Amino acid sequence: MNYFRSKRFLDTLPDWERGDAFTGNLEDYLPRMRALLGRLDDPQQRYVSVIVGGTNGKGCVGSLLAGLLRAAGRRVGFYSSPHLHSVRERIRIDGEAVGKDLWAEGVAHLYEKSRDFECEGYGPFSKFEALTALGAYLFAREGVAYGVFEVGLGGRYDATNAWDANLAVLTAVQLDHTEILGKTLQAIAADKFHISRAGRPLFTTADQAPEVLDGLRRQSEDGGVALYVVGSCSVDGPAGKPPVALPALADALPNRPANYAQNARLALAAGRYLLGEALTDDLALESVSAHAWPGRFEIARTQPCILLDGAHNPAGAAALARDLRKRSPKWRFIVGTSAGHDAAGILQAVSPLAAQFVLTRSAHPRAVHPDALRRHLPEGIPVRCDPDGLTTLKRELLHPEGDSPICVMVSLHLVALAREILDLPRDQDGFSEDVILESLRCLEAACETLGLDYTPVSEDGNVVRLSGGGKSIYFLRNRHPFNDYVGARLAEDKAYQYELFTQGGLRMPHTMKVFNPLADARFDRYKTHRSIAALMEEIDRQFVYPVVVKRNQGSMAQGIYLEESREALAERLQNLCENSGYLNNVILVQTFVDGPEYRIVATHGELLLAYEKRNDLPPGQTGDLNPLHQPGGTAVPVTDADLIRPMQALTRDLCRVIDLGFYAIDLILSGGEFYILEINPNPICHFYNAHNGRTDFIRIYERLLRQSLLGIAP
Repeated sequence: MNYFRSKRFLDTLPDWERGDAFTGNLEDYLPRMRALLGRLDDPQQRYVSVIVGGTNGKGCVGSLLAGLLRAAGRRVGFYSSPHLHSVRERIRIDGEAVGKDLWAEGVAHLYEKSRDFECEGYGPFSKFEALTALGAYLFAREGVAYGVFEVGLGGRYDATNAWDANLAVLTAVQLDHTEILGKTLQAIAADKFHISRAGRPLFTTADQAPEVLDGLRRQSEDGGVALYVVGSCSVDGPAGKPPVALPALADALPNRPANYAQNARLALAAGRYLLGEALTDDLALESVSAHAWPGRFEIARTQPCILLDGAHNPAGAAALARDLRKRSPKWRFIVGTSAGHDAAGILQAVSPLAAQFVLTRSAHPRAVHPDALRRHLPEGIPVRCDPDGLTTLKRELLHPEGDSPICVMVSLHLVALAREILDLPRDQDGFSEDVILESLRCLEAACETLGLDYTPVSEDGNVVRLSGGGKSIYFLRNRHPFNDYVGARLAEDKAYQYELFTQGGLRMPHTMKVFNPLADARFDRYKTHRSIAALMEEIDRQFVYPVVVKRNQGSMAQGIYLEESREALAERLQNLCENSGYLNNVILVQTFVDGPEYRIVATHGELLLAYEKRNDLPPGQTGDLNPLHQPGGTAVPVTDADLIRPMQALTRDLCRVIDLGFYAIDLILSGGEFYILEINPNPICHFYNAHNGRTDFIRIYERLLRQSLLGIAP
């Protein structure tokens, strides 16, 4: 099972976050989760586990505690929800989201172990339960000493509460999910109290509402739970336990929201309990100061200030408003919510600071239409409604009007989209539709300049017809009509590229073409090796590490891997071969060539544009070898004539091998020579345009359209 198949399996499961209905009896929830963990041989028993519940601040406290344990030299797993960009963010080991290969291996194990699960008699497990079990299993597999688990919803019946955690933490309790947990603070706190266990510690904050704290004390006494109440300077433990002093945090809290100190003290108190003297004041303060939790009071830009926050209930919004007021008296709020949020209470909390509301929504199926939010706003505040979240965020964040500070809030899906637009560091599983559709935006602008008719002719808008000069042509997203059919197909096949270019005397990294030795017998005439072991023997003779492994089909750096060792390469090849489809049995193993990477955009033998893909990160650090696909990547136009001349010569030479009307060449400059990595017959312009604007690609499309549609020579 590869990573994308593992995601598909998880996506077939009931998903409460997506809006699927809760099913079955509440009484079956925890037995079902225990049965699922039992199928995995109870991995949660192989490390010290911590459960973190509460209404607001769970993720902050959990990630802080994981950071403190890691700072003291312990191996730590942290399970959280929801995620921003990639589902893998939910399972972190030593601060890093689980890699795609390990994730796929874990899901495959879960899939095999959960076959015939209906025989357990508790009904089908949900996606959240599967992810919780996956986190528990991967933590054990990777040998963590501590596993920190953030509660998903409530506490009593949550999947993370299916076993006896060694320690529990309860953050501030507020009114949220009242339709499920209860209408009062006392009822909600009573539900969340169930994450604690008799004879084991429960840490909570002294800042709880008085009725919540009184209830927790009564329940702890009745249930034999050791309650620790964390104040501003010390921790008060059960009777007979002396207070424990906490380090002063004032110097570690610049640019932090007010409730960060409360959350930090909870994490410090739990960390001290678990680690004792190993968690020194210096380590603690360093970790608290360095901690970052994306999407939660995250300052993304400073001029003008752009702040991102997932405050999703009235109490969280009120706390956010208090913190925002310290920075500016007025803000432009970009707001999107999901079904189940108390939109009226949230908007009311921040309205006194609003210079303007921009109401929009993400693409999530539970996102609320902005028209439904508008009715909750008070009169007199300027408001703009636009249901297209992507377009709205691009306009407001990349081209803001004036210098008013901006806050993107409530929906974490909207916050995640803002982070992507602002190119903030993130894990990602693929690229949004916007990356591909940027080509159509440039094409439409070129048609407007030339007076051509641009008409979407498919329901989804992906197919457009261009008409002018008595002719019509079609575009399918970024696939264009400027290449002949056979030439384009050859250019999409990396193995044929290598064969043709080396025959034509073009310089490419040394490449070995491999046909999957595990493929069906009907492909025997194509097979290059009888087994993976035989393949590895041949690689050992031809290559030194690191090496690059490529799927024969694919684009945008998907299916390209940098392997540093023989063991990693063998594992990669085994995985690729086991998960190969009928039409994807060819794999390329290639010498890794180090150096700056460039792209040429060309028509036939003429260079139209060249740029460097610049990034300070090491190749492949984020699992993607393309520098522009990693945070901080920048497309820098090439203007140096000493680079342009050999690029132009290479373009002419390549045209003599495959003559294409519109394509891109990816190059590496190493040892003063250009090496062709591959060509792309359907170049996209998103990454270049993100740094340089659309002007260059609009002009390229204008030139191509004049020639092909209007018959005007360049």
